[in-house]
Amino acid sequence: MKLPSRITFCLLASLMTLASGCSQGNNGNQNTCQKDYAYDWRGLLPGPGEAGYDAELALTAARRDRQFHVFHALPTGANAEISISYDKTAERQAIEDFLLNEDGWDFEASTGYKITDIIDSWWKVAGAYAGVGIAADAFRYGVMRDQCYPAAEVERARQHLLNGLAALHMAVALTGIEGGIVRGFANKNYPGAAGTEELVDLFDENGDPLPAEKNNGTWRADNSGDYPDIVWEDSCSRDMLIGWAVAFGGAWEVIENDPVISDLVKQTMRADALAVAANLKTVQANGYDLELIDADGRTTYHGYLNENNLDRTYIDGARNGFHTIMALGIVAALADVADDSEINDWLYDELIDDREFAIIAHDGITLVNMEEGTNFSNYNMAFEGAWLALRHIRDDQVARADILQALEVELYDTPGKRFQPVEMGQTFFDLTYVAGKCGASSAWGCKTEPDQAAIDRAIQTLSEFPAPPFWDFFRENCDQSEIDSGFCIAEDGETELTVLGEVGRNGDLITAEPLPMRLRGPSNYYWRSNPYKPNGGAENSSGMFAGPDFRIGYWMARWIRRP
Repeated sequence: MKLPSRITFCLLASLMTLASGCSQGNNGNQNTCQKDYAYDWRGLLPGPGEAGYDAELALTAARRDRQFHVFHALPTGANAEISISYDKTAERQAIEDFLLNEDGWDFEASTGYKITDIIDSWWKVAGAYAGVGIAADAFRYGVMRDQCYPAAEVERARQHLLNGLAALHMAVALTGIEGGIVRGFANKNYPGAAGTEELVDLFDENGDPLPAEKNNGTWRADNSGDYPDIVWEDSCSRDMLIGWAVAFGGAWEVIENDPVISDLVKQTMRADALAVAANLKTVQANGYDLELIDADGRTTYHGYLNENNLDRTYIDGARNGFHTIMALGIVAALADVADDSEINDWLYDELIDDREFAIIAHDGITLVNMEEGTNFSNYNMAFEGAWLALRHIRDDQVARADILQALEVELYDTPGKRFQPVEMGQTFFDLTYVAGKCGASSAWGCKTEPDQAAIDRAIQTLSEFPAPPFWDFFRENCDQSEIDSGFCIAEDGETELTVLGEVGRNGDLITAEPLPMRLRGPSNYYWRSNPYKPNGGAENSSGMFAGPDFRIGYWMARWIRRP
């Protein structure tokens, strides 16, 4: 299915707004909610109609949602960190008072401050974080819809999701080519990320791509003709691409059968997913597929997902399980949305049956657990791949079993390995394991009772997150004398840590024990950050973090259904 390419952000957002209509009940069906919070299903984390509902954590989640949408998503509808000078004490206090002492959504009416006057900069929208933020909004809307929240809350959540889906379409459309997708973007009308003003043409006067040597991100002017106020960054890498795929998959499982969401929204998602999948499916001149082709005609710098590729170099027979688990998840999510026979055949007949992608992942996911030298972004990408594959591969139970084996043994708790996710307290990892182990997918809930111990670990981590508003801060659990001794007592005065030294990736100081969330330094996305780092952050910083890591974890736990 091909839609007209020139659908502007404003037009699409307007049509999405018109589509939202009045509040609906379970699965979007009309007239099923006769009473607030009257529903007959249970999530991994209890909702307001169930025993064990954690009202305090729900209040924190609501504050994070308000912080996210009132401030961070204002320029584009998608995730962006922001900067507010540490010297703006009154303005920063006004934000705290607004989030902690009120429940409204109009900051300017409440405080008299204009948001664009007090925020110094919105940093770029980046796919790795924006995608999961959109998925979080999808699960939030789905939970509120299906648990019969008050109509106004459902309507607001729906509109937030629709704004995010307009941004997701923009991420594809800005490139101006079929199946391209951006690394990130920014709105020129708002104070923005450094470098966005230095735009580079896609080609020189001879038609040769610029820059001459492909890099990991160059800022471009809108290439579609539809978004003159938006600039975008090219060279979408694996971590950014899989973040966008999480958005496609999460949103689709919530809206596919929702009659309140307009056909235009669904058709746009289908067309975009099909185009990106076709981009990845194309066999390049080198004989390999699963390369993401950019608007300048070149493969993005880290856009390689082929099983024979290792760090941008092809070695036939490499059987790179790290790539196959990501490729399975990305393609499965896009295929589920696109509902295209050629993409489905490519996924099931070629990637799974002929090229044995699930078996390769089952046999060993390399380049992930490197113990002291682990790159935790790789862990995040691998878990996102497993999450998407097990949510969206439904027609091949053998493949699901192999992917689950890869998740359970190769990723979550590998025998004989140190620094395992089972001990890390990373909510997204715990919940991905729980959902996979209990047999859940995007089409059904858990088939067996979920692992409650893993759920409890996931929720404990969420409960210990830095409180909203999430300002940057400085943390020093281990001072220099403790580092020299190899032993320290953390800031809480009781947690004992074994200091291993500056032996982590990039020379990071790490400990043998993972830090509980309450003792970690700040991060713009914890699920790709090192939980063994005892120190971090900055004093008197201007940063305020959007919290998509908390939001995806919380709303996943509320959305995934128990048997």
